[in-house]
Amino acid sequence: MILLKCVKDRVSYYKINIYPTLFGDFLIQKEYGSAHHKKPTNIIKTYAKSNKEALLLMLDIAVNKKNIGYLRAS
Repeated sequence: MILLKCVKDRVSYYKINIYPTLFGDFLIQKEYGSAHHKKPTNIIKTYAKSNKEALLLMLDIAVNKKNIGYLRAS
């Protein structure tokens, strides 16, 4: 899921991905930064025990980001 925010002609992005791991849990990777830079500002990795828990965490993050002005791009 990619979220975008435009403030004073600057575009920021927040990307959330979920990946299954080899050990049966799920990796939630959060990446954010400015759209005009090649590299992200930061990448944060957290783990969830089930797919349902990972999806709930992703939706919680998306709702929190929506409240501060991010809009869903994809």
